[in-house]
Amino acid sequence: MVLMKEKASIRLAILTKSPIFRIVAAQCAATLIASGLSVFFDRVVATSALMAGVACIVPGCYTLVVSLRPVSEGDPGLRHVLRGELGKFALTASLFALVFVFVRPLNVFVFFSTFVGLQLCMAAILWWDSRKLLKR
Repeated sequence: MVLMKEKASIRLAILTKSPIFRIVAAQCAATLIASGLSVFFDRVVATSALMAGVACIVPGCYTLVVSLRPVSEGDPGLRHVLRGELGKFALTASLFALVFVFVRPLNVFVFFSTFVGLQLCMAAILWWDSRKLLKR
């Protein structure tokens, strides 16, 4: 039992050090803030912001899981990167299609604005991490 707890804590430490984890966490926080604040004004706007967050966060989680798979010796890990990015692209396209087919009513402007904002959130996290590396 103790050994399982130690393995779980090691996995959690590895997970939280990943830059992809920080990106997904920031996107999740931004989605909750955007949809939470807009629910007081308009439910359609809140739903559209939440759906944009789902369309951005779920593929990011897939990429995170694929990127944490162990790499065998002699393998540069390019296969995992390609699988993660292709899977992320396919999931994003599928979630966009599902949102546009099943979510009615949808504020398209808010949906795309939130999605672009979450992509900028990813760029901001990467920029912030690079600044921390340059200060070392």
